[in-house]
Amino acid sequence: MIRRGVVEAAAASPARCAASPACAASRRGGRRGAPLGAAARAAARPVGGALLIGLAALAGCTPATAPAAPPRAQASGRPAASAAPPPAGGSGRVDEGELDEDEARVTGDEIARVLARVAKARGLPVHREVRSRVLARGEILKRVRAHVEREIPDGVLDHQREVLAALELIPADYDFTAGMYRLLEGRIAGFYEPEDATMYLVDDLSDAEAEETLAHELVHALQDQSFSLGRLLDFKLGDSDRLAATHALVEGEAMSAMFDVLVGSAFQVDESMLRKLVAMSTALSSVGDTPLVLQESLGAPYTDGFAFVQALRREGGWASVDAVWRALPETTEQLLHPEKLAAREPAVAVAVPTAAALGPGFRVVFDDVMGEQALRIAFAAYAHRDAANGAAAGWGGDRFAVARRDDPEDPSRREFALAWRLRFDSAADAAEAGKVIERRFGKACRRRASLGPIAWTARGSDVAIVAGPYARRGGGEVSAVGTCAGATKWLAEVMKGGVGAEAAGTAATAAGREK
Repeated sequence: MIRRGVVEAAAASPARCAASPACAASRRGGRRGAPLGAAARAAARPVGGALLIGLAALAGCTPATAPAAPPRAQASGRPAASAAPPPAGGSGRVDEGELDEDEARVTGDEIARVLARVAKARGLPVHREVRSRVLARGEILKRVRAHVEREIPDGVLDHQREVLAALELIPADYDFTAGMYRLLEGRIAGFYEPEDATMYLVDDLSDAEAEETLAHELVHALQDQSFSLGRLLDFKLGDSDRLAATHALVEGEAMSAMFDVLVGSAFQVDESMLRKLVAMSTALSSVGDTPLVLQESLGAPYTDGFAFVQALRREGGWASVDAVWRALPETTEQLLHPEKLAAREPAVAVAVPTAAALGPGFRVVFDDVMGEQALRIAFAAYAHRDAANGAAAGWGGDRFAVARRDDPEDPSRREFALAWRLRFDSAADAAEAGKVIERRFGKACRRRASLGPIAWTARGSDVAIVAGPYARRGGGEVSAVGTCAGATKWLAEVMKGGVGAEAAGTAATAAGREK
């Protein structure tokens, strides 16, 4: 994976297994329970556009300049560069946690050999050699943490957690950031860092894992040399859905070219089997309390991206993929439905929900767009995957907002609430989405013991959901404070918000950078 969008998970069995259903059926995961390495992403964003970013940042997978979604790091958070940069294709001097070339087993000659194969398979030129460093697992994780702290604005991951908790996608008391690091810990295999044009690999990979990871990361290196990945994957508040689409393109292309190198042709790989392998890999590698939504978020860039790139290649080969790099998808809807990319179907602009109805002291501190990919993942927590995908397919645009009120008498106590406004392609599409929401939350406002009220409504092509307020003390303990009467009033306010031309130009609030 590339750092600003990619940290790769280690494979317990060769990626070639995805090309053989019989092989896939016989695999039960390896030493870390990951049947497919380069295919199973180490970390991705929390639910989707905005949500998923948090995950990706954590894994160093999304513009990590971080994972869905967040703290702008201190200067000290950036890994210090070696006094003397390592030679191209080699390990350079040995820093703390780094192995010398003999111990690392991945030599400069090997990297050059695989790079040539990858370049030929993908059809991209090699403009320069690729530096590599092999580090102990603990050192790799330290670097990933530093990337997250440096690249994600302070408070974003915390606010993303509130989105997930308010929608019952993670437990109210779940430590989102710590949970993502736990999920990443046993899975990371390596990453490509656009900032120093270096590929970092974990020292404990098997030969098969190293081969897969090397091929995958070298695709990222070639992408960077031709398309400047760091710039394309920079994190921007309020821009998560577009970023998720770019991330999926990056990973999907790396998967497709990797399979060309490893199994002869990516078209030998069954896409549905790949999805099952990635899901199984993540489930087997997850700790017991890892919410399903986080597991789903990890694999989405790989599987959705692979399907997208394969569709492009069927139409016009790698030339079609090159054309997309010159005019990137603007939404995950365009990524999931190539015909909408061809038509350049835009997202409907939706205004940032307001919080006036919540009363004095509340202000919007974070807003973003979920997008269709994130909506799929969220709905999959409420209904069967097929029903979730079908309901999300009518997405036309959305915007959610986290509102917060600080307690002047108790700095450790804050109140949170969530508003989410969606526009679907038609009233029928909105009704289909409403059925999924109703299945989870019922028809009428429901007051929850710890998270306060949750209410939703549909009108024509529009759907709105409000959740909370609830209080969180010390970052953990949660208690309900809102009422259904207040939620109903707020819901009406959210439904009056702008959708369409009058909502154009909305962006994440500057307050999203607050802690």
